[in-house]
Amino acid sequence: MTHPPSLRARLASGPVVIGDGAMGTELQRAGLEPGGSGDAWNLEHPGRVQAIQRRYVEAGSELILTNTFGTNRFVLSRYDLAEREADIAAAGARIAREAAGPGVFVLGDIGPCGGFLEPLGDIAPGDLRASLTTVVEALLAGGVDGIVIETMTALDEALLAVEVALACGAPVVAASMAFDAVKTGGFKTMMGVGPGDAARALTEAGAHVVGANCGTRVSPRDFLDLAAALRSATALPLVLQPNAGQPELVGTEIRYPGSPDRFADDLMALSEVAAIVGGCCGSTPEHIAAFARRLRG
Repeated sequence: MTHPPSLRARLASGPVVIGDGAMGTELQRAGLEPGGSGDAWNLEHPGRVQAIQRRYVEAGSELILTNTFGTNRFVLSRYDLAEREADIAAAGARIAREAAGPGVFVLGDIGPCGGFLEPLGDIAPGDLRASLTTVVEALLAGGVDGIVIETMTALDEALLAVEVALACGAPVVAASMAFDAVKTGGFKTMMGVGPGDAARALTEAGAHVVGANCGTRVSPRDFLDLAAALRSATALPLVLQPNAGQPELVGTEIRYPGSPDRFADDLMALSEVAAIVGGCCGSTPEHIAAFARRLRG
């Protein structure tokens, strides 16, 4: 299914596209046990997954992600589901497409493989390429408008995912890294990749959108500095999706203190420098609704 205008055209002409918020914490609120596979819910509880995505659409999201962040054979093998990656991806695309309806874009979500590529780790690039190809093909066949590669910390993995998405014919490929604040100043991923180097390499690899999401010790307002660092190395549209504040441990529960109104203020600032703006960990439909009201008000 396509949309008039296409996502590529919308990103080129504006205005800013309102993304969605967190999926993992919403799945937990819906009953997912800690440590369980949220991706498996595409097969086991599709209605609950779709209800979350519909709440984001009702809140004002113009772009939502499929529930496939951990849909690769390496993550799924922890749940004895490695052979179901194509089924889970296809179901994820169908669920999100139905939740979105005709006026909302859907990106197929690709997250980290959960390990490291050789020689640092034990995952062979060819094996990861095969898994990514299976998943991306299933997502595209399910009607997504493009692929987003997110929360990446290793540049080699992100570049391989971009390569696969382009080879599979994805009309839009977005690549987003997770940067942490460095004590000496600036930002780097857990693997030591800076935003300028990441943006430059991802642009050269053929990504259509680059950006940042999640991160440690990075406030939503820090994403303005991240955006400037990314922009210094690329002219591509940016995607920015911060967490709803710094997580706090309250008893045994992790909470994100950013209120919807405060988060909306922060996202309004980001909307001046990015083409896609949404939320990551801790953000909810209420956070996105506050941003949408402010943006459209």
